[in-house]
Amino acid sequence: MATRKARMSFMFKRFKGFWNQFRRSKRGMAGVFIVAFFVILAVFAPVIAPYDPISPKWDEGKYPSQTLPPRIAEKLCSPSWYKYLPWIARGPTETEEFFWVNLTKFAGISFTAFGRLSITDVNDIVNVSKGTFDEYKKVATDDQIRLSHAAIERPQLQIVFPNGTIKEVPVQTVWWNLKSPAVVGGQFGEPAYVSLRSFITSLKATLGDDLAYTAFEVKYTYSRDLTENVEIVPEFQFSSNQTFYENWNWNVTGKSSVEYNSDKGVDNDGCIKVTYNPLAGENESTVVIYKDFTYPYWEPPESFWGHLSIHYQGAPIAITVFTQKEGEDAINIINLSATELKENALIHYYHRTIFPAEQAVLKASDSLSPEKIMWPSPGNYTLAVEVSFSGNQGTTVYLDDFNVILYGNTFGLLGTDNAASSAYPRDVFSTLVYGTRVSLIVGILSAVFGTVIGLFLGLVAGYVGGITDEAIMRVADLFLVLPTLPLFIILVVALKLVYGTVSMWNIILVLTLFGWMGFARSVRSMVLSLRERPFIEAAKAAGARKFYIINRHLLPNVFALVYITLATSVPGAIITEASLSWLGLGDPMLPSWGKLLYDFQSSGIAITRGLTEYWFWMFPACISIALLATAFILMGYALDEILNPRLRMRR
Repeated sequence: MATRKARMSFMFKRFKGFWNQFRRSKRGMAGVFIVAFFVILAVFAPVIAPYDPISPKWDEGKYPSQTLPPRIAEKLCSPSWYKYLPWIARGPTETEEFFWVNLTKFAGISFTAFGRLSITDVNDIVNVSKGTFDEYKKVATDDQIRLSHAAIERPQLQIVFPNGTIKEVPVQTVWWNLKSPAVVGGQFGEPAYVSLRSFITSLKATLGDDLAYTAFEVKYTYSRDLTENVEIVPEFQFSSNQTFYENWNWNVTGKSSVEYNSDKGVDNDGCIKVTYNPLAGENESTVVIYKDFTYPYWEPPESFWGHLSIHYQGAPIAITVFTQKEGEDAINIINLSATELKENALIHYYHRTIFPAEQAVLKASDSLSPEKIMWPSPGNYTLAVEVSFSGNQGTTVYLDDFNVILYGNTFGLLGTDNAASSAYPRDVFSTLVYGTRVSLIVGILSAVFGTVIGLFLGLVAGYVGGITDEAIMRVADLFLVLPTLPLFIILVVALKLVYGTVSMWNIILVLTLFGWMGFARSVRSMVLSLRERPFIEAAKAAGARKFYIINRHLLPNVFALVYITLATSVPGAIITEASLSWLGLGDPMLPSWGKLLYDFQSSGIAITRGLTEYWFWMFPACISIALLATAFILMGYALDEILNPRLRMRR
């Protein structure tokens, strides 16, 4: 016991002496602080980044199991702190966009086709060659002029002819209206489409083939702002009668009533109860339950998501969900007919999810861009659900999980990605934080396993010698001359073909397999020198066995190399793992820094919008890889200065 205490005391003194030397190294301490920062990120990732890094969902588990939870944000959101940047414009903003136009015929019917020109100045039109126009037409086209933003007033239209002449054309009332503010024209068959096609047909008669090289310049004003998510009904589960009566109001026509019910909800919890008890001769009633809220932004939401759970007993009902800005007309979000509700909500709860692109919403709002006309500008709004009763039969309706989420164009510290491999856009910051775990685990374990293998084989080869030494060193030479990264790619692809996917442990195995050779050679060369020392000869003369000598005499003398090798091997493993993930060879369900780079590359954003617009998606991962790798290198240099006798003497 005393011996053990003395040994522990001696080890503590040795460590204290080592630490006193290490902390004098500015490079070493910088490395320690950086590594400690990333370790804290990895350990406390669930606290620092509360969203799932692969498939994040809003309020997962709170909506009925039959309903897919809403996404946390819209695709390609900017960081939320952008709103504090003074140079970003807010409010009404003027812009101009350019489109090419063409008229084609199929089966005797004329069709219009429009496409966007990537120019920003009308003077550049004359420099666009006919060949460039033809290239533009190979890209996806539209049957209407689709603007990048929702115009808040009637746009101005100018025709730019191939010779540079400009003619202003008044935008007809039928071509544009506030119900579809981001569109000039309409879909095939609509009056707006027919009218605009007639105008272009007349242009064709005048210009002939030159119509294909004529540009439309659209000038318009839109509201510009940095918007955040707005959850209109945070208490959508109606868990408390107090919050219900504080936040909701209702208007009733006919013999109906509204009250809070505590046990008839989806999960046998709270809900809204609407009761229809007609009097003699009364055969209809309407109940409007509404909540007031404020929308604070100059720009409409990017999209929205809604949900309503309905169950009723009695006569057929109809339900309309609508929104209304103070002082303006109401706009329907969706109409749920008596037939739809009878088929789904009569026996059990009907869980209805609402999306802006679904046909029922487009029809109810009478708009191709419903979110643009429902919440176009800041103001006081109302979200309401209208229940319509008919007949002389008593009816009870239960409403639960009623919510609408308005998605903004900013989110989190680093925005969101484009959800290329998932229906749910990912929070870039969460992926970055959770990716710290992968890099640390892969880097440290690969370095540890490779160092242990190299240490063992180097000790055996250096001391045993002979054919054992020759065999180990020739295998090491063979592995050293192989091109590492191409070989990694081949092995990982082979593992993917065999097992269907590549896990983090497969990558660690591959990195370990090719990470021991250099250290083994270094240890062997040191052992070749040590085994000729007198204390080794004395141990042999005393009858010590080979592995006793290796363990008790050689290992302590080469162990200083272990610390240095561990520190300097981690960066290579981190960068290799990131490289494999960047090439798409990592685990697709594993958040890593390399996967962030792969997703950015595969999205095509760098080509379509450039690196600067979405820098927050790519550069933080690059900086993290470089910082963590540099930190371990700095620690390795500091250890080398302390443990390497030559450098220690020089100091």
